[in-house]
Amino acid sequence: MQRAHGSPHRRALRAARGSFVKVLDLVVFQALIRLLALSPVLYAAVTGEFPVPSAFRGHELAFAILCSLPLYALIVLPFRFQAAAEMAVMHGWGRETRVSAGRWGKWFLAAMLRLLYALPFLLPLMAFLGAYYYYMRVPGFNETLLAIEQAGKWVGGSYAAGVALITAVGIVAAALAAWGWKRGKAFEHREIQGRTLYHALREARQVRRQRRRRFAQTVRRNFLLALPAILGVALVLALHFRATWSGMPEFDFINIGVTLITFSVPSAVAMRIAIVLLVLWLPLLPLRKLALSAVLAPPPKDAGEEPRAD
Repeated sequence: MQRAHGSPHRRALRAARGSFVKVLDLVVFQALIRLLALSPVLYAAVTGEFPVPSAFRGHELAFAILCSLPLYALIVLPFRFQAAAEMAVMHGWGRETRVSAGRWGKWFLAAMLRLLYALPFLLPLMAFLGAYYYYMRVPGFNETLLAIEQAGKWVGGSYAAGVALITAVGIVAAALAAWGWKRGKAFEHREIQGRTLYHALREARQVRRQRRRRFAQTVRRNFLLALPAILGVALVLALHFRATWSGMPEFDFINIGVTLITFSVPSAVAMRIAIVLLVLWLPLLPLRKLALSAVLAPPPKDAGEEPRAD
């Protein structure tokens, strides 16, 4: 077992260079299982069709997302633990990475436990997105406009205050969800196979406590690495919305909202977004993930021999 030296991102770069083929295999495999889990959404977005009851015509994409959620939980979330184990091996830490039905079952249980712990922080965002979708898609334009104005009156304003309030609530809910999900990162990078989940959780809490500062620094640097891709996507969307901008806030806010929740952008815009992600986001993805692994994968300082599951 090796102990690497240097900053997490330098260690990540060394690990990526030393295991380039394994990194490539991991990225391709993780991309494929996400495409599989999101296949209902991709099908609905590309074709505009999805099997829904006749009373819900026009909401095909929403039903496709609801179908993708359990697929994501069954396929993607368990293999996040396997990917974390693969990255730990790249750093020189011994982990069990081979895939079998039994190992997938243990990863699945761990993934459901991780999701359960994050759920209280995810629920506000889910509630916000559900309400946002309903008011943007179900009532008529006038009813949606009145609902936004009513939200503005709650803070002593009018339509503009309603837009600001809805935006602020969405940002807060998204930040809370991101923080709640981030809390489970240490558990994701623990060894799961051959151990009780209780001891893996206990060790994860210990790691999170010991490495809080280094983890926060690594997350901030990862954000900076992802920032060009975020700004690139924002620029593509801004140029698209500028072409449809009417100058009337009530129309423009609803138009942007409907576009974002239905992914109803022209194919040329979607292609530009894909190019931005391929050029600015994907190449740095392994570095960001391996940097987190460098911080979270090693055992705690006072870790001893852990009890094994029978």
